[in-house]
Amino acid sequence: MKPSWIKENYALDNYNTYKIKCTAKYMGIPHNKEELQELINYLKQNKIKYIILGKGSNVILPDKEYNGCVISLENMQKYEIKDDIITAECGILLAKLVNTAINYDLEGLEYLTGIPGTLGGALYGNAGAYEHTIYDYLESIVVFRNNKFITLKKEDIKTSYRFTSFKENHDILVEASFKLPKGNKEKMQSIAKDILEKRKKLPLEYPNAGSVFKNPEGDYAGRLIETLGLKGYQVGDAKVSEKHANFIVNVGNMQSKDVQELIKEIQKKVEDAYQIKLELEQIIIDGN
Repeated sequence: MKPSWIKENYALDNYNTYKIKCTAKYMGIPHNKEELQELINYLKQNKIKYIILGKGSNVILPDKEYNGCVISLENMQKYEIKDDIITAECGILLAKLVNTAINYDLEGLEYLTGIPGTLGGALYGNAGAYEHTIYDYLESIVVFRNNKFITLKKEDIKTSYRFTSFKENHDILVEASFKLPKGNKEKMQSIAKDILEKRKKLPLEYPNAGSVFKNPEGDYAGRLIETLGLKGYQVGDAKVSEKHANFIVNVGNMQSKDVQELIKEIQKKVEDAYQIKLELEQIIIDGN
């Protein structure tokens, strides 16, 4: 039987930072592990496809409709701190987790200041900045896999630049624990403040989904794109930012097809000029 809390024809404007107009055929927002398991069982039994979305800060949703169920863990944001261990559910906003760690004099997460989205999204995509990543101080992660909740240690997880093995195993990330050394609150606050100042150079005044392409080894995607004079290049209302060439911004009513076409054109121009195939960092969601 379908859980009564599943919603239908749900607008996803607040679940993608590009602000692409899209609805989900079904929307499930569980409050705890038991409801999550109930939801997944129902979807599998009825052969309904699903995706997990945090705040959609690294995804490109389809135009019009996602013909399946979108699952959000936004109701799962509990956390606790015991000595130097902070444990949090994966629906918590990364910014909240970072600020909590700083307030408890726990060092290591302050370098992730300003990265949007949820803890789960950051872990899934191996988010990082300034030579630090979300995995630097990770102890363990609870995931839902094959209808069971299992605990993985850091060494059980394959990671590389903007990649984790969760993508291969189709895991749902539920909870994570970090072991953080004691630090100086004033120093951490200063680091966080400096990072936020640097982020003001990014095109945050327009809807965007962060870096579009992974940096190729030994170079920067933004530099390659900029040298080709592509800042300001536009398809529909999808535009290469004039502030940072590795950002695409929505300057009006951008559609999914616009940003996908712009991505292909950028990749072709860079490959033709430099024989480098830019790898997409963002995730394109197929609606069908």
